[in-house]
Amino acid sequence: MNCPLCGVNEVKVIELIKRENVVFLLKKLVADDFSYLLSKDIKFCECNRCQLKFFYPLMVGDEFFYNSLQKKGWYYVDDKAEYLEAKKHIKKTDKVLEVGCGKAAFVKFLQTKKYVGLDTSAKAKEMALKDGVAIECESVKDYAAKNLNKFDVVVSFQVLEHVTDPDSFIKAKIDALKVGGKLIIAVPSEDSFLKYATNNILNMPPHHVTRWCDETLCFIAEKYNLQVLDIYHEKLQNVHRLWFAKLLISNSLEEPRLIKSTWNRKLLSMLSSILAKILVKGLKDEMLPNGHTVMAVYQKK
Repeated sequence: MNCPLCGVNEVKVIELIKRENVVFLLKKLVADDFSYLLSKDIKFCECNRCQLKFFYPLMVGDEFFYNSLQKKGWYYVDDKAEYLEAKKHIKKTDKVLEVGCGKAAFVKFLQTKKYVGLDTSAKAKEMALKDGVAIECESVKDYAAKNLNKFDVVVSFQVLEHVTDPDSFIKAKIDALKVGGKLIIAVPSEDSFLKYATNNILNMPPHHVTRWCDETLCFIAEKYNLQVLDIYHEKLQNVHRLWFAKLLISNSLEEPRLIKSTWNRKLLSMLSSILAKILVKGLKDEMLPNGHTVMAVYQKK
């Protein structure tokens, strides 16, 4: 197999996860049956060249899958830390393209009126229209081919980890940028507590198919002739403190795995939950790890 970012076949398999275990965890989360999206067992891999971690085969969700997730109130968040951080890099005169914009919540943070949102979901377009924002239902590859070098800033928040061809996805975004323009990418951080979470079904297929560390984000600059302007890690959110405390306890007693559903794992999870409520009270800010999201800011040369 080849790395979906850099294309080399210098890939090692970290872990094998069983298809039926993924299907079971999905069923617990959303009730609907998404077994049709997963055709076989999945290998969790790492590229020795660019350090991208990815799942093979790259099996992703369809619109029915994402519509099911959108029924959960927490799935689309209107106020993200990366929105405020990205805003610092955008002037009120900039022309901005957001790829995978969802319901276009980011536009509310911008001073500029020159905004274009792209999303392939008809449901996302409907939700954006309810808020008075018209977005385009088109892939970035098709849109960029007709709008070369048009934008001062191209952004995507929590999108790259969902795509099966990150290479062409990133290239298309760069094609839409002017020389000197900024590319902003926010993804879940593999240099955070997320790396150690067991049974975190939303950080594996058919939801996330790649995982991004700082080293891989820096490789993007090297591969596509960009300059890194900033790599920003959000602080651990209050809502995730208890989760982190639970991981500290469970992973000190048992080696973390992507999926584990044995009876002793369930017992350990219950015990960790109880002890975490005590531990979290003593956690000082300086003791906390990086939060969920990392955001990289690049400039096109």
